[in-house]
Amino acid sequence: MVSSSLSEIEAATGDKKKALFQDLYAKLHGHHEAEETVIFPKAKEAVKGEDEELVLEMIEEHSLASYQFSVVEKTFVDNETWDAKFSVLKEVLEHHMKEEEDEFLPLARKLFSSETLNELYDEFEKVMDKKEKEKEKDLA
Repeated sequence: MVSSSLSEIEAATGDKKKALFQDLYAKLHGHHEAEETVIFPKAKEAVKGEDEELVLEMIEEHSLASYQFSVVEKTFVDNETWDAKFSVLKEVLEHHMKEEEDEFLPLARKLFSSETLNELYDEFEKVMDKKEKEKEKDLA
């Protein structure tokens, strides 16, 4: 979903580009807020050593993505720097998604039982939906 949205944004122009970007921004804001509220605190409690470093890195990557999202959002879509700023955001997101899939998800599966993962996922979904809707209102 995210990869196709990133490609769609790159190919779009004008108001369509801005609308697609804002949609992605709201969705990923909700996703990141839910991870930071529900998933990462529990993972931090359960890990030690190198695994703790991974969780901290995931959190820092969210901070970097949030900053870059706000930079792109504040830039007019017809500004000559918009595409360059978006490209930086895309790189951050692609790196984070790969690390999340290849390293963090396997770690979470080791740390938590299936039952706990399901409970965390249910709470994650609720927080994500709420935060996404809040961001949509902010961007409107």
